[in-house]
Amino acid sequence: MKYTSRYGLRLGVLRFLVFGLLLALFGQLWYLQIVGGETYRRAAVENHVRDVVVPADRGRILDDQGRALVANRTVLRITVDRIALSRQRDHGTAVLHRLAGLLRVSYADVRHRITLCGKGVPQPCWNGSPFQPIPVSEQADPMVALQINEQSESYPGVSAEVATSRSYPRPSQALAAHVLGYVAPISEGELSTLSTEQQDIRRNDVVGRAGLETSYNGLLSGRDGIRRVAVDAVGGVTATVSETPAVSGDDLLTSLDAKVQAVLERALGLGLARARSFGQPAKTAAGVVLDAQTGHVVAMASYPAYNPEIFIGGISAADYRAVTSRKAGVPLLNRAIQGEYAPGSSFKPISVSAVVKEGTANFHDTYSCPSGVTIGNRVFHNFESTSLGQINMHTVLVKSCDTVFYQFANHDWFADQRRIKNGQPPIEAVQNMARAYGLGQDTGIDLPSESGGLIEDRASKLARWKTYLRRNACAGAKRRPASDPIHQLDVENCTDGWRFRDADQANENIGQGTVLVTPLQLAAAYASLVNGGTVYSPRIGAVVRAPNGRIVRRIASPVRGHVPISARLRADIVSALYDVPRAGTAAGAFGGFPLDTVHVGGKTGTAQSGLDTKYDTSWFASFAGLPGKPAKYVAVVTIPQAGQGARAAAPAVRAIWEGIFGVGQAPAAKPSQTSGRRP
Repeated sequence: MKYTSRYGLRLGVLRFLVFGLLLALFGQLWYLQIVGGETYRRAAVENHVRDVVVPADRGRILDDQGRALVANRTVLRITVDRIALSRQRDHGTAVLHRLAGLLRVSYADVRHRITLCGKGVPQPCWNGSPFQPIPVSEQADPMVALQINEQSESYPGVSAEVATSRSYPRPSQALAAHVLGYVAPISEGELSTLSTEQQDIRRNDVVGRAGLETSYNGLLSGRDGIRRVAVDAVGGVTATVSETPAVSGDDLLTSLDAKVQAVLERALGLGLARARSFGQPAKTAAGVVLDAQTGHVVAMASYPAYNPEIFIGGISAADYRAVTSRKAGVPLLNRAIQGEYAPGSSFKPISVSAVVKEGTANFHDTYSCPSGVTIGNRVFHNFESTSLGQINMHTVLVKSCDTVFYQFANHDWFADQRRIKNGQPPIEAVQNMARAYGLGQDTGIDLPSESGGLIEDRASKLARWKTYLRRNACAGAKRRPASDPIHQLDVENCTDGWRFRDADQANENIGQGTVLVTPLQLAAAYASLVNGGTVYSPRIGAVVRAPNGRIVRRIASPVRGHVPISARLRADIVSALYDVPRAGTAAGAFGGFPLDTVHVGGKTGTAQSGLDTKYDTSWFASFAGLPGKPAKYVAVVTIPQAGQGARAAAPAVRAIWEGIFGVGQAPAAKPSQTSGRRP
């Protein structure tokens, strides 16, 4: 009896334990499937689903007539599936050897291209997802693609597919490389700023690296699609779970005119050839054509140039060395917005604006133009020591008399020194007028990496001396022998380099030494002379258009300010500049040009290049239009180490006006700007 009771008790306990365990099991199952089911289902799916990017077609860049400057072309792309290769007995070695022979490249090159990028992995490597096909050739021969598709058993994991790539049609033979820019793969630094999820998705992004491709990258790039694929345990794709289609980027219609761009590029070549024919070593040049009335850029060029196509698919080390080589003139540099040069006499309209507004001079008075003027302990001479006697301000500009400006500089410098002595701030009329014209600061153009130039005054010279001039000068004074001509300059700058001297103001008034401008800055300043005084922040983008043709927005050139001179003074300066090609320093360059049919004004500039006074920088800043109308266009050309402005830059600008207005036998690049009869 006792045995039976004990047995029953044990059996009851066992039943209770079994029931409890079953209850716990069913409770856990209920929690996993009902309460946490969705969470675990999502985690299970995510362990077997990967996102593959479907690249969006990049928007085109067009000129003002709709001609494609940058477009997309269809290419045959050869890709390799790393997962498929890994399933081969030799991990795809034999397949890659056959593929390399077919593409006529080395096995190492193909292997590198499908190697996943990471720390210590050299370029080229694959920066995208390992679950999508990896491109090894962007421009395959159709016969190669046909052989791969027909002999698929010999090339497992290798595919030939149609894809899009950036192309540069070059309408009217216009290159415009520095304006358009180029695209390249996203960098690790850029990826590091994104979330982990975004990094995985965007590892194979192509982004703008220069020019308009950078400035409007967000609009041009569109929105990539995402294809979610299921993968098996070894990473092979088994199915497509979902797909979000890509959205093509917007088109950018610019204010560039391909025909005028081609005219400008040829004109720079002409200017360089002329300079070399005179024994000048000119190797670089830059030019800008602006619509003076709207502030939009019609053409912009820098020489030497480069072909943006070298960046497609990733630039080689050899090509990168070539476009950044100093010996080759650094072709990647856009000198139109990044080159800073002393403007020489092309700066004189700004100086005239300042001295007349401030009351130092009157435009209709006469002034002495001697061969030389003493400033401090130095004699400053006219070009070739010419003496013109008593002349009015109109003639001062037309004939470009330096010594008149030296006298204005001497007067203003001493007046400012007296103000400082009396505890008052200096007026520095020329410097402030230059800044009102937009010089010495970025124009704000819709291009990256613009240089600001220099308009030196007392404060900026002191700051420069404190920052680096004193340190460098004192080191040079110790290092250089006393016989070195720069030694004495170093000694002076070491102790007194902060002083803004009378000679500095003399140089400032004629655009030498203490003034540095970019060609674009000077073009925007001259545009303000002929458009009523408005200083624009130039724009190249004009219209953003969606792929379906809808206008997204129109882009105007913002107004930065207005030149603070009277309409009368502005008209007087412009009138004088119209006489420069007729009877002034540019008369030789414009001999035989129909100035009565196409009204051309401008100012030559011949500027010393730093301490090298042997070869000067050649300038011509000009404007032109039809009779009886305000000048429509401004053109500025600068050619370093080319000598006088009248001998190299002015003939180049003449070629620009001939091309735009159709002078001679060539058709007009801008037919709307002709008078109806051939000049």
